[in-house]
Amino acid sequence: MKKIILLMFLFLVGNIVSAQCAFDSTITSDPDLSGGNQVQCSDQVIVFTAPAGYDSYQWKYKFSPGGTPTDFTDETNNTLSIVAGDLGFAYVFVTITDDGCTEDSNEILFDTWIFLNPAIEHDPDTTLCFGESSIISNAFAGPSLFRWLKDGEIVYEGPQDFYEVFEAGSYLLEVSYPQCPQFWLSSGVPVVFDVVGEEVEIEEVDGVLYTTENGLSYKWFLEDELIDGADTFFYTPLESGNYTVEVGFQASPICLVTSESFFFDFLSLSSNALLDEVYFINTISKNNEFVLKNTQNLSLNITLYDTNGRLLSNTTSSEEFIVISSEMLKSGIFFCKIEMEGKVKSVSLIK
Repeated sequence: MKKIILLMFLFLVGNIVSAQCAFDSTITSDPDLSGGNQVQCSDQVIVFTAPAGYDSYQWKYKFSPGGTPTDFTDETNNTLSIVAGDLGFAYVFVTITDDGCTEDSNEILFDTWIFLNPAIEHDPDTTLCFGESSIISNAFAGPSLFRWLKDGEIVYEGPQDFYEVFEAGSYLLEVSYPQCPQFWLSSGVPVVFDVVGEEVEIEEVDGVLYTTENGLSYKWFLEDELIDGADTFFYTPLESGNYTVEVGFQASPICLVTSESFFFDFLSLSSNALLDEVYFINTISKNNEFVLKNTQNLSLNITLYDTNGRLLSNTTSSEEFIVISSEMLKSGIFFCKIEMEGKVKSVSLIK
């Protein structure tokens, strides 16, 4: 009986010993994941290496020490390269076979930093009037570096967790954390801003003040006092002084944009006269007419153009009162060129 027990013991010991392969199956990693260095950035490439020269290899992973292993598909060489973020957390090992003996290597554990994706905090109203601004900011604490992007282009990169928006566009936020400064996370969903209106300026042409024609409403001011009835994109001043214009864009909500002050001086106003004998009685259409006074019945060549330089009419006359009809003209600005004996005068006309 004792002999049978002894033979059984020797048989079991022999099986245990024979299950241990004679080759070295120890694997290493780059970066070195030993010594508490298991936590990596999501974009970190980890290279695992087993001793070379054996018959076959199959790399595997599992999510717990006693978990079920899963093969890395087609990873049958003595090295394995993975991106840490693809698994996030795992125990990695390799099964090696050589000379009919199969053995699992040691397991190497790696973990991955998990960071909160950023979000943009902003005012719900993303429509700005020209000249206004709005602040967008990072909603969550933790990141150390910030990238603000407008229409896909970086407009700021650094430690500032907010950005002041002046322009229309699609804005995104990318952040990185101090543990992984080269790894950037995106807010994903852009915040889109619109801007209503445009810069408003005043220009003087032949004694008439003009501003943009793109507004819906106009108010002209002299020395900050509203000018009664001055509600178009142009105004003919009646006295010297500082003029401003307030232009309204979009009906609801209305955006009001005010120009810089423009000083108009009657002393510097050019005359509408070609000579003392030739001048316009009215440069703003009245009764669908512009009337040119030709006191000496001089021979005049009169050409009318629109703002695109398109010829509208051409006539030669020596009448004392020369009428230029505006009945067929649309509202706007026109340019009249008057020629006489080699002299030329251009005058702006308004309908």
